[in-house]
Amino acid sequence: MATRRGTRTRRAVATPAAALIVLAGLTACTPEVKGVTGLTVDARGRPHAVLAWCADRPPDVVVLNSVTESAGAPMSERPYRPRRKYDVPREAAAPALVPLEGFPPGPVVDAQAAFQVSGATHDNSFRTEGVDFRIAELAELRPGSVLVTDFDDSGEVVRTVPLDEFTEMGEKAC
Repeated sequence: MATRRGTRTRRAVATPAAALIVLAGLTACTPEVKGVTGLTVDARGRPHAVLAWCADRPPDVVVLNSVTESAGAPMSERPYRPRRKYDVPREAAAPALVPLEGFPPGPVVDAQAAFQVSGATHDNSFRTEGVDFRIAELAELRPGSVLVTDFDDSGEVVRTVPLDEFTEMGEKAC
């Protein structure tokens, strides 16, 4: 009987301890932010991710995620927009423009559909701060201006900055 109680006690102590170790490991895996991501358009209005970083190399990919899908529509009527990845050229220099080929997909019904674009490395050594945007904001962009997510006293704000200011934001990210 004493053996069973001892086993139960060890399990009762070991289970929470194991959970804490797993939790600590998961939180330690978040890549460090070493740059910023923005959104711009070329002269034809085609969207490009813009990356500026302070790491010794560029991110490997740009990741585009759908944040919300036609919030009021039933699930069966919401368009499917998978996560997309775009390669960043190895020889890229900051600020790097990466065309978002095939985005937005087809005619856009919901101008309020929300997305996020950010830079990442394959080895999770660092990432670039993402920018959240809506299709309507993409339509308002002009070449040379960069849409960024910034922070002020009221919290997170999306604003447009000139390309040179965006580059400075990336340099100051470290």
